[in-house]
Amino acid sequence: MFQIKTEAFGEYEAYLLSDTTGAHQLKLVPAFGACVIDLQLNGQAVLDTYQTPREMDINRWAKNVLLYPFPNRLKNGQYEWDGQAYAFPVNDVPTDNALHGFGTEQEMEVADSEATADYAQVRCRFDYDGALEYYPFPFRFEAAFTLRSGALEVELSVENTGASALPFGMGWHPYFRLSEDLANHHLHLPPCEMIGVDAAMIPTGKRYEYTTFSQPRRIGSEVLDNCFALQQQEGRIEIVLTHADQELRYWQEVGEMGFPYVQLFTPPHRTCLAIEPMTCNIDAFNNGEGLIRVESGERRAAVFGVDKKP
Repeated sequence: MFQIKTEAFGEYEAYLLSDTTGAHQLKLVPAFGACVIDLQLNGQAVLDTYQTPREMDINRWAKNVLLYPFPNRLKNGQYEWDGQAYAFPVNDVPTDNALHGFGTEQEMEVADSEATADYAQVRCRFDYDGALEYYPFPFRFEAAFTLRSGALEVELSVENTGASALPFGMGWHPYFRLSEDLANHHLHLPPCEMIGVDAAMIPTGKRYEYTTFSQPRRIGSEVLDNCFALQQQEGRIEIVLTHADQELRYWQEVGEMGFPYVQLFTPPHRTCLAIEPMTCNIDAFNNGEGLIRVESGERRAAVFGVDKKP
């Protein structure tokens, strides 16, 4: 049997989804971009999370927050849409780019929630009115988190509530781990190509076959901050992370109605691995690769999740 409770997290309200044994738990803060501050599957914590409200407010590394209306980077913050030029504020000074859109800290509301014998679900919603001059396109964004025994599934969706078409990309920024010893985790990736980037982390147009983790391999000292285009474009792909006798299977739907890209990042503290689903490539507002064109009144959705065996 699953249940949903609320509790204080500093000045915020956190939603705790769990089964009655406590072996499966999800805790998130809707008012801070639906930031996930705990995920336990079969009694194992599987995310590196913010431990305090202060840490979450600082939001260093953008741990476990939602990314929209674009994930990753936008070159110099600039883009054109239907003949009009726009410019997001540059918030990644070292590369002179805009990073992760503006969804990471938006105050979302809980649109509905449900707990049954088999699962607990919370659906968070953010209605944007188009007030920002650099993105004047109204939309409704939703994130539905569904916790089951040993599994979490997340559906992200956007609905165009304005009168004209809008450009959109979305993703999540989770940091997975089965222990704090990242080096001795093993990683197994599906067939993919590494996106070539320049010194500002913007795609060059080149792609490279990537086979380093085509078979399960110890991460060791490998440094990753790379976007990958997934070769499979129907159904779902899996990325497997193991440590000792523990195994985590991350998955995402792919193709036009899914997440055909994934970003992998090993942070300097090397206690976790970011596995970031993305509906589009880096700088998609300019190169168009994976960019979703959402017509007025249209809704687009994509799904990813993670499973862990006992």
